[in-house]
Amino acid sequence: MSPANPSDSTPRSVARSTPYRIIAGLSAAILAWGVYHAIGAWQLNHNPMRAVVVLACVLVFLGFWMTMLAVRQRRLSKGG
Repeated sequence: MSPANPSDSTPRSVARSTPYRIIAGLSAAILAWGVYHAIGAWQLNHNPMRAVVVLACVLVFLGFWMTMLAVRQRRLSKGG
C-alpha cells in the first residue's frame, strides 16, 4: 500500500537539505558567472580594477542574499 502523501515517505533530512543544495548550486553558478564577467572585463584593457569591481558587486549581491535568507530562516523558526 502506498502512502496517501508521497512526501510523507521522504526522510526529513533529505527533504530539508534539498533547498540548501539548490541555494548552494545557485550561489556557485552566480559566482562562476561573476568570475566569467570579471575575466571579460579584465581582458578589455587589462585593468585589474575592472575585474575587482565586477567581483565585488557579485560578492556584495551574494552576501546580501545570504543575509536575507538567514533573516528569513530565523523569522520562520521563531514562528512569527
